[in-house]
Amino acid sequence: MAWHIVSDSSCDLHALSGVSPDIHFTTIPFHITVGPRDYVDDGAIDVDAMLKDNETSPEAAHTACPSPQLWAEAFAQPGPVLAFTISSNLSGSYNSACAGRDMILEEEPDKPIAIIDTKATGPETVLLIRKACALIAEGKAIEEIASDLRRMAEATHIIFALASYRNLIKNGRVNRLVGLMAGHLGFWGIGVGDDEGRIAMRGKARGEKRMIHFLLDEIKATGLADKAVVICHCLNEEAAQLLKTALSEAFSGILVDILPTRGLDSFYAERHGLIVAY
Repeated sequence: MAWHIVSDSSCDLHALSGVSPDIHFTTIPFHITVGPRDYVDDGAIDVDAMLKDNETSPEAAHTACPSPQLWAEAFAQPGPVLAFTISSNLSGSYNSACAGRDMILEEEPDKPIAIIDTKATGPETVLLIRKACALIAEGKAIEEIASDLRRMAEATHIIFALASYRNLIKNGRVNRLVGLMAGHLGFWGIGVGDDEGRIAMRGKARGEKRMIHFLLDEIKATGLADKAVVICHCLNEEAAQLLKTALSEAFSGILVDILPTRGLDSFYAERHGLIVAY
């Protein structure tokens, strides 16, 4: 029996490796509009060009989640479907996916479709998708898998470090002068995802070295939910590697993966930003 894992493009994965050929993986792209240009967050997106446009545009860019029709088309494949969306408190993607599911259920009332509101983005979705593959391999039913994944989402944590404040300034979340000064002086903004899937700022650190220490201290204080950590970076693999080394030295026996952010998370994290799930 074929299983289908479907995610919006907040997941920072393009493909799955090392899984059964009976598990099919699909992502549905967000759109990112910067000034007159529309970027589709698929495998062909030019992240650097999108960031440059956003860095030079005086206007606030905006994103559009996948339509219910696109979700429905992905759900229509034969076999059970597990779907993953960015936090419903950051985007309408979850509601759109639910509407797409309802479209399919009108024609196929018994179609097994479970939608997971990750209450997060990027690396946490990666952890959840990998767990889903393991649970499928164990032969669990879709209802049990969905329940296990929702519990995992509640226990998993996400933290991020921003080197740029442009989006926060443009959206009125940070005073323009304060944001520009903080960026000019090399301050990183550190934030976390709260229990409701919203972004909460935790503090700031001046310089990359202090930023790494800040993240490590926060992760130590919270504790790892499991032995797996995923670091997603926006064109900053060097800092991601430094954090990986620090984590591996602080916690024995953990697995730390590093992935580049796709378009949507690059837009959120901005150039050189890090997003970490643990």
